[in-house]
Amino acid sequence: MTPIGSKPFCARNLPLLWLGGLLAIAAGCQPTRLDENLCPLNQPPERTTILLLDTSDPLNEKQRGVFARMVRELQEPDGPVDFRVAPGEALVVYELPQEFGDVEPLVLVCNPGDRPDDWGWKQELTEGKQLALAAWRRFRERVEPLFAARESFAEPSSPILEFLGVIVPRHTPSARMATDTRTHLILYSDLLQHSDALSHYGAYPPANTLPQTTGLRHLRTDLTGVEVSLYRLERSRDARWQTAEHYYWWTQLVGAFGGEVIWQESI
Repeated sequence: MTPIGSKPFCARNLPLLWLGGLLAIAAGCQPTRLDENLCPLNQPPERTTILLLDTSDPLNEKQRGVFARMVRELQEPDGPVDFRVAPGEALVVYELPQEFGDVEPLVLVCNPGDRPDDWGWKQELTEGKQLALAAWRRFRERVEPLFAARESFAEPSSPILEFLGVIVPRHTPSARMATDTRTHLILYSDLLQHSDALSHYGAYPPANTLPQTTGLRHLRTDLTGVEVSLYRLERSRDARWQTAEHYYWWTQLVGAFGGEVIWQESI
């Protein structure tokens, strides 16, 4: 990865220079070296927010409003502490696939500083205001069109549990490692699991039995220490499956996998 900026010395330690030279020096005075995603170089983010989007259907008006609120809360300094991506923290966004293959995030970006559109000239020089604005813009531009209006149809599969087993270990520290890094997992989906191993379109076992059930143990993802937010997108065609029992099945599942639900909402 290519480092953006470094801190060889700081302008305040130098005698008065010509304005041009001063500006050039100030531009190089970043407090932390950053990679191309504005993440701290050679060190893990203090906290990673994993956002998994199920874009198989367009959003209705209410769902668009909740999504816009969530995006604001991720970015705004005065947003909820449990949700906001604070300076030095990472946001990584995935779209739920039909087939795994080489799974790559849609967006991976860190917050280099709060509310960059309010920065003064000194912060703009030393903290990369334009880079920060471009990063947040990239997030919005790449994520929002995913929910564009399209023909609504049932996907042949929705392997939510299998996909969590792929992406969560990428961004969570091993249980054997002593670390203070934290993870927040957000699911924005109808939460209707559908694969050969387990489907919510019919009878399925209680969530707390999955880790001990032969043939289903491979669906377990270690969520120890992970904070989880669940947004269930209600679909009229799936009302018979999106019951209260289904809603709380996910609450129980997170607990069975060792995680903690910090927010749950059916939209």
